[in-house]
Amino acid sequence: MAAPIVIVGGFLTDPPRYRRLGLLLHELSGRPVFVASISLPDWLWATAQDDFTGLLRKLSGTVSAVLRQTGAARVEIVAHSMGGLLSRLYLGDQPYGPHKVAFAGYQRVTRLVTVGTPHQSQRAGRQAGLNQVRWVMQRYPGAYWPSVEYVTVMGSGIVGRPAGSLAERAAYAGYTLFDGRGDQVGDGVVPLSCGMLEGARQIELPDVHHGPRALRPWYGEDAETLLRWWS
Repeated sequence: MAAPIVIVGGFLTDPPRYRRLGLLLHELSGRPVFVASISLPDWLWATAQDDFTGLLRKLSGTVSAVLRQTGAARVEIVAHSMGGLLSRLYLGDQPYGPHKVAFAGYQRVTRLVTVGTPHQSQRAGRQAGLNQVRWVMQRYPGAYWPSVEYVTVMGSGIVGRPAGSLAERAAYAGYTLFDGRGDQVGDGVVPLSCGMLEGARQIELPDVHHGPRALRPWYGEDAETLLRWWS
């Protein structure tokens, strides 16, 4: 059977924000779609602790529940923003965090599609999960698991400018946070230079922006936008 789809939301989001994306994916794929039960308080706690263990447990619980409910052997993950980094961490088999957890999710995932995910960072720190980005970069570089198909989707519609429009100034700050250099292109939050994973299938969307509350359109805006990367 075709793998069910699990959506993993981004930093400081709640599952309801991805309801429309789930409906669109279901309509386009004909497959059951679920959203990982990770909420805003979960992200806040993980950031305060500088530890994604709780998020990993919730993602693992969602995947296990989906496999039981559908009878499938593996799922496909569609992850937005920092949810993509969390998903790469979930795929891993090396002990992580103070509790030394490892979920070996690569055994239960057939494809990982990330949209607007910061896969790389030139900086460290607990802000926005930068330490977790560095950890994953060092231990699972590139499209690490041969049994998992990796697809990275990135918008490049906004140039970061310190004295530009509000969106350009926000982009400059976001790009600087991840890459140390703000004057480049990206989706308004993540620079293109950090969003493409080596060894993955890479899809660039020149006019697509980061999130549902950002400039429009974002990756899951409507069926037309979705088809540009899902097909």
